Amino acid sequence: MKSLLFFSLMLLAVKISAAETWHTSKVDRIYPVASGGFILTFQVDNSTCNIGSPTKYYSVSEGKNGVTQAAIANFLSVALVAGSSDKELTISFDNESTTCDINRLF
Repeated sequence: MKSLLFFSLMLLAVKISAAETWHTSKVDRIYPVASGGFILTFQVDNSTCNIGSPTKYYSVSEGKNGVTQAAIANFLSVALVAGSSDKELTISFDNESTTCDINRLF
C-alpha cells in the first residue's frame, strides 16, 4: 500500500512540474506588453507550444517560470540583438502553460 501511495505521489509531482522545452529559431517579432514583459514570435514555431493558434507566442513575464523584473531587461536586450542581426535565438520555455513562458534564452 505504501509503494502504491508513493508511486501515485511521484506521478502527481511529475505532472505538476513545468515541462521544459528547448527551441531554436530566428526571431520574427518582439511585442512589448504593458505589464513590463514582452512576447516573442519566431520564424519557425515549436509544435509543443500549446497556445492554440497558428502563430505561437512565447512570453516573458515577471513571476512566470521563475523570471524576475531584472531578468526581463536582459532577456529583451538579447532578443533585440538576435532579431536585429538575423541570428538564431535559443529559448527554454514551459510547454504546459498556455502562454509558453520563457525562463532562459541565449
